[in-house]
Amino acid sequence: MIDMKTEGKLEDVYFFLLERTVRRFRKFGQREFSKRGIDLSSEQWVVMKRVHETPGITQKEIAESTYKDPASVTRMIDLLEKKGLLVRGVEKGDRRAFSISLTKDGMKYVEEILPLAEEMRRFGLKSVSNSDKAVFIKVLNKIYENLE
Repeated sequence: MIDMKTEGKLEDVYFFLLERTVRRFRKFGQREFSKRGIDLSSEQWVVMKRVHETPGITQKEIAESTYKDPASVTRMIDLLEKKGLLVRGVEKGDRRAFSISLTKDGMKYVEEILPLAEEMRRFGLKSVSNSDKAVFIKVLNKIYENLE
């Protein structure tokens, strides 16, 4: 059994393990996307998915709801717009804010990728029981709340 002390080997630190796992999942996702000819980074996919879930969302809302810095979100939106997957529209009442929506091609792309994204998540969780998943979610949410 691993002794999770506050001091000790890096491999025994919860937050290091979380970061390691997230990085591995991103690499795995990138490989799977590349194998299928999907020209998106995992970060771009997160932005596309958020816009799909919330059409007309602003850049600021995307940054806040995906926990990404606004400059990175702006760069991703610029790139996705150049690819013809997203469009910016002026937000009513604020000419400085832009609402972001998927284009028809962007919507089609998301619909094609969704099953793969779900398959990748299932693969990553394949030997994790439902009760372990529930505990994991509860613990992550508790840590998140503790850090407010």
